[in-house]
Amino acid sequence: MRVSKHPRRSLRRPMTLVTPLLLLAMLFPALGSAQSEQTFAPIGGGYTAESLEGYARLVIDRADGELVQILVVPSAYGDDPADRADNIALAEERTQQVEDACNAVAAAESSPRCDAQLLILFDRGDAMNPANSHAFYDSETDGAYILGGDQTIAMHVLANSPAEVAMETAYENGVVFGGTSAGNAVESSDMIAGYTDPGWPYNALERDKVIVWWFNDGDDERGLIFGSQSIIFDQHFYERGRFGRRLNIVAQSDAQYAGTSKLGVGVDYGTGVSLTNDTILSGVFGASSVAIIDGESVGATFSWNGPDETLSARNLLTHIMASHPDGQVSYNVDRRMPVVDGEDVPLVSPGNWSGDLLTAPDAGTLILGGDLAMDLEGAAFDDVVARITAQPAGKLVIIAAGTERTNDARALTKKYAKAFKQALPKSYPIETITYGDKQWNKTTTETLGGAAGVVFIGGDQSLMAAPLADERFRDFVAYAVENVPIVLTDGAMTATMGDWYVSDPDPTADDYQDVSIADFQADGVTIAAGLGIVEGASFEPLLTYDQRWGRLYSLAVEHSDTIVFGISEVTTLVLEGDSPVVAGERSVIALDGRTGTYLAGDNGAFTAFNVLMDAYAPGDTVASNR
Repeated sequence: MRVSKHPRRSLRRPMTLVTPLLLLAMLFPALGSAQSEQTFAPIGGGYTAESLEGYARLVIDRADGELVQILVVPSAYGDDPADRADNIALAEERTQQVEDACNAVAAAESSPRCDAQLLILFDRGDAMNPANSHAFYDSETDGAYILGGDQTIAMHVLANSPAEVAMETAYENGVVFGGTSAGNAVESSDMIAGYTDPGWPYNALERDKVIVWWFNDGDDERGLIFGSQSIIFDQHFYERGRFGRRLNIVAQSDAQYAGTSKLGVGVDYGTGVSLTNDTILSGVFGASSVAIIDGESVGATFSWNGPDETLSARNLLTHIMASHPDGQVSYNVDRRMPVVDGEDVPLVSPGNWSGDLLTAPDAGTLILGGDLAMDLEGAAFDDVVARITAQPAGKLVIIAAGTERTNDARALTKKYAKAFKQALPKSYPIETITYGDKQWNKTTTETLGGAAGVVFIGGDQSLMAAPLADERFRDFVAYAVENVPIVLTDGAMTATMGDWYVSDPDPTADDYQDVSIADFQADGVTIAAGLGIVEGASFEPLLTYDQRWGRLYSLAVEHSDTIVFGISEVTTLVLEGDSPVVAGERSVIALDGRTGTYLAGDNGAFTAFNVLMDAYAPGDTVASNR
């Protein structure tokens, strides 16, 4: 959680005693009261000024008193008594931030001033004491803001308590419920509860790597009882690469709810959206956008394949929705339909891909690697070795390009050569070449004579421009693909094999989260022409480990006539004959944006409606039919 320091403040008002009449109101809330418009405002993470102000506008727009009153719920912070004082102090700071943001909007719009009150709802005892949540019954309350932390702690505190009953009454009476991070997650009755111990964004497409608390299990492990019944929210969505776990959860929900999957909605850091009456998503606010995953509208299918039970899914419909002027863009949850300027934007089926899209060149095998260097003893590497040794004995040529220094390229070839030397029989000698050095200058296509295989390694996608501009290098790659039985491309070299590729620097351990967010901006990535060896397609390696989902969508937006494939690390897409197959340990994702609708948001992010997605597991054939 990103924390910004603000002056501490004391609690705004003391808790009053509970009268018999008030207790009766708590036990039998809002009987016979008129139903008001009900609003959630999930925020994907953080306490940025623009996200808090976006929430405040929703509250102010619905407030009608002389004071805009917002209650702050800290139940996700942690219930350890030893941390209570620190948690209260930090929650007070957050409460002040909520109030300050609201007053900034109020001043700009000449609205009544705002007051935010921290409720003492840190542990189960607090939640079971009706006095701590009585303010939700106050007709002057306009908003409630649920702080971030751990959503499972929040629900252990709140589930089936007087506090939850009071919150439900306030929601039904029109109080606007916002929440950031964990406060976002609890706004779904089916709630993401995190990863299992071995789970992480890079393996989240494996069934057992995520935890969901299902509302229909009938126990206390769920989201808020009045949370969305249609949507399962996720937070920090682009920032933490959570497309995989959201796909996983949509697929699991299909089985949990007898073939009718829930809508998956991921909200990014510093970004929020309004959900009205559990029916309309609209008014995205903040820095980025919201991702929607629909497993129903075009008949998605789900299975779990391979030794790790990796998701295999077809015909998922996805949408990216950015901020737009009021009323221009929305999404109807009931009808699962994007709306632009008041008009539905239905999907018109783009039909099958070209039948020869991933057909192997000539009689050889082209293997597109997502980055095997992460495990040069893994299943994907073993598959490459098996394919080489199935050929008559001959040399293996390893070529590295796209590095800042010649020594870096030599280190790459040395690393791969060592692994292949250990795995291949001695009858397959290894020759290494570094693009741009003296040895390369003497290299010709005759170098490939008698080769059983060629390995092309790319160092960094931002450094591939020079070799791609070199006609001799391009001809050498094309000749290898056409004449050598087995050709493996890996890393940045795989990215260049299609019509287009992202030519930005590879993310690093220091910046990958910020880059993951920026990639969903309209100008977030730079795209260059690739080698075009696999025509009609574009490729992005290291999909899940480096969280390159935004690169996939940016390619689909900018060049919607191509099918975009994200190839995960330690995974390959094998083009052999006319039956391309996934090998290795993780996933290949295909995006088809040929009939998408694309708009530029007013916050710099892009909107992309009706982009089709398929997920392929190891062993799957990558089929072109829909």
